[in-house]
Amino acid sequence: MTASLSPRIAECAGCLHFKNHAQHLEANIPGLRVMGSGFSSVRAQDGLCALHQRYLSAQSLCSQFSVGPARRT
Repeated sequence: MTASLSPRIAECAGCLHFKNHAQHLEANIPGLRVMGSGFSSVRAQDGLCALHQRYLSAQSLCSQFSVGPARRT
């Protein structure tokens, strides 16, 4: 029997390549601090995909998902 990932785990938020810590966002998005902050509540749990070099929603999906460390929501 093959175990399958639940839709929640397969979202980018659970991926090894997904980085959404405010410090990481501020360091990797030039000018972000001028517009506000990586700590802003309007970004929700959005983050950067280190694999695809894209800013995206934590609920995004990708065929290259790799299980990452457990994250707090």
